[in-house]
Amino acid sequence: MTRRSLRQLAVAVLFVLPGSAAIAQNGKFDLEKTKTVLTGVIQKTLAENGVPSMSIALVRGDSIVWKAAFGYSNMATRTPATTETLYSTGSSFKSVTATAVMQLAEQGKLRLDDPINQYLGETQVHDQSDKPVTFTHILSHWSGLKSGAETQPIWSRKLPKTLEELTSALTSVRAPETKWEYNNFAYGTAGLLVQKISGQEYEQYMVEHVLKPLGARTPHPVYPSPEMVERMALPYAAGGSLSKPTPVAQVHFDVYPAGDVYLTAEDMARYLVAQLNGGVFHGNRILSEESVREMHKPRFGGDYGFGFWMVHDSASGHTLIHHGGAIAGQRAFLIGDLDAKVGVYYMTNSDYLPDATPPAQSEIVYAALKLLRGEQYVPRPERKGIAVDEKLLNSYVGTYEVGGATVVVRRVGRALAFQQDGQSTLTELVAETPARFFLRGSNITITFEGDGGSIDRLVVEAAGQRQTATRRK
Repeated sequence: MTRRSLRQLAVAVLFVLPGSAAIAQNGKFDLEKTKTVLTGVIQKTLAENGVPSMSIALVRGDSIVWKAAFGYSNMATRTPATTETLYSTGSSFKSVTATAVMQLAEQGKLRLDDPINQYLGETQVHDQSDKPVTFTHILSHWSGLKSGAETQPIWSRKLPKTLEELTSALTSVRAPETKWEYNNFAYGTAGLLVQKISGQEYEQYMVEHVLKPLGARTPHPVYPSPEMVERMALPYAAGGSLSKPTPVAQVHFDVYPAGDVYLTAEDMARYLVAQLNGGVFHGNRILSEESVREMHKPRFGGDYGFGFWMVHDSASGHTLIHHGGAIAGQRAFLIGDLDAKVGVYYMTNSDYLPDATPPAQSEIVYAALKLLRGEQYVPRPERKGIAVDEKLLNSYVGTYEVGGATVVVRRVGRALAFQQDGQSTLTELVAETPARFFLRGSNITITFEGDGGSIDRLVVEAAGQRQTATRRK
């Protein structure tokens, strides 16, 4: 649920997974091999990046073929994570809220191109454009409304705004369909619309009409019960490659329909199966095939549907749906191959990972999809580093700024480390040349540049995109 910033530049490079050959006609899925290989990849990833735990579920066809958990849900007590451990879905839940809107549309209670103010009663958004904001606009992030989200630490004794309060404060920044802008506020309003149109409180509707029909067993995903709290993973700032995880404050959001929801990986995997199979999981239909296709349709020339990014993998010819999720100390990720009908859902209690397929986790997703398709998985070769003179490394140490975001380069022992936006996570920079480095476990490249013999900027490169951060004077 975090906004895009420098720390999410990795999004672009990792939206498209590394190329994979088309599924061989005689490819055979091997579950035991998949378990063995992924267990090794996951354990290596968690250890190298200081991520406390992960819960993962794999789907193939109309079934969940494997679920597993690794690491610790509570580092102080060394409590092992299990497949029943609860994590935050973050924004990977946005498409579930969109699913509820689509259900109401199927029932004839709304039309996607209707102005949302027709259904908001006294809680109107301040729609100042000649073109009214519709359901299609808010679900695809083309509404033109003010974006954002408010969090409050749970123990601060202060509550976030209600859905009514945040919706009534929304104003137009620009006309709808003018610019794509990720908007958590809009999805908070979508949750309020589900309440107003259905006549049921948001959590009650989501459980009764979406989650329970899929067989999800978590009873109170929005307002966790005391019994659920006992099963929750505590949130941490990941240690990265150079330090240990540290606990962070638990928070809650005003825009909870956008993703402040607690479930298990299996709960969300059931939902993913339905999205890959025309709205059905084990004979239980939550949406029509037509509605599912509508959700997977990019809008207004972009690459985002209703709660999903849509990616065409040119190497395989397959269409992928995906979405990440993030709140403080928690991350989740959903990805599905619509053609092969395979997918992955995982959750972690770490803030290391950005909203999309993250650098440290990309090998997990890559391996899982290859194995689920019945393809041969060959680990990608790790990038190798070289030794760099200590004096030169010291010249790179400093604080750099870009677009209001700050990154810090520091020394940790003999290594050079990268720290993002004041987070505690330290990621090692590995040298390929004396001036060009990569973030360990990722495809992100950092190049230090300067004029007149001094270093005054660094350039971040990902997926052919370049962004320059200027050194503070």
